Amino acid sequence: MAHELEIREDGTASMFSGEGHTPWHGLGTVIEGLATAEEALKLAGLDWNVLLQPSFMPTQEGDGFVKVPGQFHVVRDSDWKSLGAVGKDYKPFQNAEAFSFMNQITDTGSGDAVFSTAGALFGGSRVFMTLRIGDGFTVAGDDAHQLFLMVTNAHDGKQSFTAAVTPIRVVCNNTVTMALNGAKQKWSLRHRVSLQDKVQNAREALEMSFKYEEEFEKQVEEMTKIQITKDKFFKIADTIIPESKVQHDISVDALMKIWENEPTVYTEGGKGNGWDAFNAVTYFADHKDYRTPESAFNSIIGTGTGQGFAEALRPRAQKAILALAK
Repeated sequence: MAHELEIREDGTASMFSGEGHTPWHGLGTVIEGLATAEEALKLAGLDWNVLLQPSFMPTQEGDGFVKVPGQFHVVRDSDWKSLGAVGKDYKPFQNAEAFSFMNQITDTGSGDAVFSTAGALFGGSRVFMTLRIGDGFTVAGDDAHQLFLMVTNAHDGKQSFTAAVTPIRVVCNNTVTMALNGAKQKWSLRHRVSLQDKVQNAREALEMSFKYEEEFEKQVEEMTKIQITKDKFFKIADTIIPESKVQHDISVDALMKIWENEPTVYTEGGKGNGWDAFNAVTYFADHKDYRTPESAFNSIIGTGTGQGFAEALRPRAQKAILALAK
């Protein structure tokens, strides 16, 4: 189960997805708009706290239990489930703290509806949240792009609290991995000190990444000015598709057919510019035939068979297209 979302006793998933988007796995609560921090906590089923409880072991005589020095269990107060074992220096970061932390980094209030997704993974031992940053931008008036602040937190002592700026809308463990691997800048904090005391530190560390949207918008604008002929696109396709005795020519041919015949890859009033070429590659990568939605994500993020074939095409295509402007 690659999504790794926590499935509750009633069969529902601990997750919400905003803006009317149904995730690839089809799980979670879908709402039409965005959510406030307080709403997101409840919609994602994250409205619980964790407590540290001493660990015990049987006595040598077998007639009772004794405390294990310096070892504790992180216990969820909603059902008293143990989420992991930690040492004496471990400091829990509550789910509500994580939402507050994100609001403070982005200077949004707790009553502002800015959260797009949130959920629990691996039985609640890890959680994720995404918050929309800014208003996004559009290419040729209708091709929308958005940037998110993502936070992932572990309640099992195995990972640090991590924040990252990403264009990826996180909805599962696969997309958390994808966002972290592709983030321009990440900020992490071990569970040893107060989370709220580090807001300014995180803001400064992520400041350059908040400018990612501006840089990407410039690159998109540059690509729209590059004219792509059939011969030029064939050269791009031939370059970015990995060599293979069988698959290379088949994939190049499929990519050429998308560029020539798929109307959705073209911006309004245009045909044959660099951005259209990039969209053709994205369409090929994201809409090629896969056996299951899960195998599609494996191809995108580089797990299992396929090893990130789809995800690797995008930066290759962008580099090849921008090179034509030089």
